[in-house]
Amino acid sequence: MAASLRSLQIRQTLILIVLTIVYLCFELGFNARLLDVVGGDVNHQAVEEVEFYGRSLSGIAAALVVLQLMWRRRLRLDTTGPSWKKIMAWSLATALIVFMVLKTFVTVLVNTRDAEFRRMAFNTTLMQRSLVGGSLQLQGLVDDPGLFAQPEGKAFLALFPFLAVSVGHLDERMEPAKEQLINFNVRKVAGGAGGYYEKYQKAIKEVHDKWELYSGIIPDSDPGLQAKQQSSWSDYEQSLSRHGWRPESVPARRRAAVVNNVRKKVPVPANWHPADQLSFRLAVKRRYASEAASKGVTIKGDRIPPGLSFPAFVARPGIQAVLRDGPDGGDGSEESRGLRLPKGAVVQDAYSSPGEFSRLFDQFAAHVTQEKLVEYRASPIDFEGGGKYFEKGKEASRAAIVPPVALFFSLLGAIGHFSKLLYLIATVGLLVLAARRGEQAGADGQLSRRSAWIATGVLAGAFLGTWGIFTLSDNNVTRSELFRQMLDWNRQAEDGSTRWRIAGKALLANFTHVVAVGQGYSYPVNEAIRLNILQGMEYGYHPEKK
Repeated sequence: MAASLRSLQIRQTLILIVLTIVYLCFELGFNARLLDVVGGDVNHQAVEEVEFYGRSLSGIAAALVVLQLMWRRRLRLDTTGPSWKKIMAWSLATALIVFMVLKTFVTVLVNTRDAEFRRMAFNTTLMQRSLVGGSLQLQGLVDDPGLFAQPEGKAFLALFPFLAVSVGHLDERMEPAKEQLINFNVRKVAGGAGGYYEKYQKAIKEVHDKWELYSGIIPDSDPGLQAKQQSSWSDYEQSLSRHGWRPESVPARRRAAVVNNVRKKVPVPANWHPADQLSFRLAVKRRYASEAASKGVTIKGDRIPPGLSFPAFVARPGIQAVLRDGPDGGDGSEESRGLRLPKGAVVQDAYSSPGEFSRLFDQFAAHVTQEKLVEYRASPIDFEGGGKYFEKGKEASRAAIVPPVALFFSLLGAIGHFSKLLYLIATVGLLVLAARRGEQAGADGQLSRRSAWIATGVLAGAFLGTWGIFTLSDNNVTRSELFRQMLDWNRQAEDGSTRWRIAGKALLANFTHVVAVGQGYSYPVNEAIRLNILQGMEYGYHPEKK
């Protein structure tokens, strides 16, 4: 009976080995994709989408541990052990709980940051975007133009906002370059002069549509025209119904009178047939267009007289105001804010050369830079709850916290399950070795006490050994003077810090170092697994092709 249980134990462990290898493939592939997402100009939506997979994988990892423990208990206790239904229920519950706990953990970390952290995070994410764009070089970092395309560079970018928050006197250090960094970022977000020109074309087209209505050039699809045509035809039908007629049943002897009566309101031809709805609608359109052209319009308080050409129409103060600031009643979105130009800027109806348009783009960039400079120079009070920059500060805090936390848990899961895989392999090897030696199996078919300690030693040794290797190793980034300084700033004890707080800072610095080294060295293997074994699985991240 004991030998039979040992055989079952070997088969069970082999199945767990296969499940762990499958999990590791997905976890390592995810780790590579996660570094692609967070190791650059962070897109919050992309991070949220890929993190769903991360939390799911963490839940599955915990569920595998529960499955292993309960399955072993079932094998050991036989009929009195947990049922398969109970094992699956507990595994599923564990996965869901871990998923929700991780989500809550990140939310709590973000929500409990103070106003100063939010303000600093808001500024450090600007520096991160500038590093990605190449407008900022950090003294003491690796002098390599292609650094941020490499795994260790991506890991540094993901960790940078979080590390930079603790840098002493960061405001004073970045103030001389702040305006330049904002200007660069504004130009980049706008898509350069080419992207801004597309926005200009869209704005001018909307103005041209307004000019066509103003000039009486009204398309058949115009809602106001269609409503007028329908109401006029309905009134006509109603007037006929008083005599018991319909358009197609007007008596021949009464047609002339009906036509004359219609022409008092709608300029139909003298020979118009009472049932000819198409000619009726065309006549309504002519009158509608004529009235529109003769009225003129008032836009942004500017009374625009009728009969202006398109260039003259565009030059009117009201139209210029719409182009610069957007129409009245906008919803506050970027699309409703016009071209975002200063009051003195003049928008032309067309530009003859890129150089001529670039001057308008420069005015836009300078104007938006000054607007945003106010935000980046704001005091911590503005980032308090209810402050005007609270939401932006909270979003920046999330951008600073989520990437390092996500990379840490992903790396921790990979190292943990790699160690568990070696433990399971050691367990199988020890069980097989004991069987070949003819050693008496225990009553439950499990390892002997000595063999169990050996397997546990493999588990602990693999985990601590891997962690220790990453702790003692370095790469181009972690060897740099800047990275070491930033870690030192993070380790610095504040006045009145307890021993626990100092130890916590030291542990956090170690985690940061391990993530920076581990992600750098493991990325090539992880990406190869994602591309070759998982057939290029995207994990919800679909980068735009340039």
